Amino acid sequence: MYLKELKKLNFLGTSKFEETKSKIVIRSKDRTTIQEQLEKYLKSKRIKFTQRKKKTELDITGSPQILIFKPLKAKGSGGLKFEDQFTSDLNDWFSGVEYKDLKSGDTIKLLQQKLKLKQNSKYKAEGVGSRNSRRPPVFSGGKLIITNNSGLAVSDVDLKADKIYYLSLKYTGSFYIYNGSVGSFFEQSNTKKGINEFFGFNGYLMGKAFGKEYATTTKAPNYTIIKKNLKQLIIEALGPDVVLVNKISQGINTVSVVKRFNHKVDIGTLNKDSYLYAEKGVRKYNNIKFNASINGNNYVVSFQFRGTTSTDTGPRYLRILLQKK
Repeated sequence: MYLKELKKLNFLGTSKFEETKSKIVIRSKDRTTIQEQLEKYLKSKRIKFTQRKKKTELDITGSPQILIFKPLKAKGSGGLKFEDQFTSDLNDWFSGVEYKDLKSGDTIKLLQQKLKLKQNSKYKAEGVGSRNSRRPPVFSGGKLIITNNSGLAVSDVDLKADKIYYLSLKYTGSFYIYNGSVGSFFEQSNTKKGINEFFGFNGYLMGKAFGKEYATTTKAPNYTIIKKNLKQLIIEALGPDVVLVNKISQGINTVSVVKRFNHKVDIGTLNKDSYLYAEKGVRKYNNIKFNASINGNNYVVSFQFRGTTSTDTGPRYLRILLQKK
């Protein structure tokens, strides 16, 4: 399978391709799903392939190139990562550079308006994405909560002077706001019933999807309560005392300044049709999908329960994806 053939596959969407004589790198926002779909396609065409030592690399029979699946890095103009570029832009603006001369001048201008920043102030922007603070989930008393949760923990850029603003940056209109390990809650006998009912999963279908070790007896879901559970998790995932900065594309930005946990979240319809279960040959993960208004912006929200590679089984991680409508 060669690059020109790959590009014809509709399910690859906006994936980016890098090609050499020995490999084709496919970068996408959700590399796990793309790899699953491509493997399914190869099987349907009876094209033989084998996974290499790294599960995200495939040898294709008859092709001189291996396929490598990688995440799509969020980049700004000039090839810099968005966090680095945005930090540089902020500091340049404070030093007197005009908006039109910045790579993300449109985003900086909206941020300045929201925070009422003065260009001649003593603020300094510091990129802190490498801080990579862990916010593990804990299931107790029938509730899942996110721990170690603070503006400091979710910040990508700290803006400092007489006070600190914690900026959480997102690039493009599709992004994850949380990734946490939940697999043990679905496996352990003392939590599996409670965690399934917290999210509204059918315990029988969980066993059918992932194996008998995940099966349990659950009561009929009360979607009013479950919406409250999901709403609270979205609020916790976004973090407290934070400035949410989303550069969707050039000229299209959103900035929300949120004190404490006062995010405005309104979830739309939630019912049994909102739930997708892992199914052999179709998908290897569960998904709860619904519409929501978050801080005045409309999104399609996906609560994904999955592994990190195409060969992982079980709801090992919870990943919360927002897609701007």
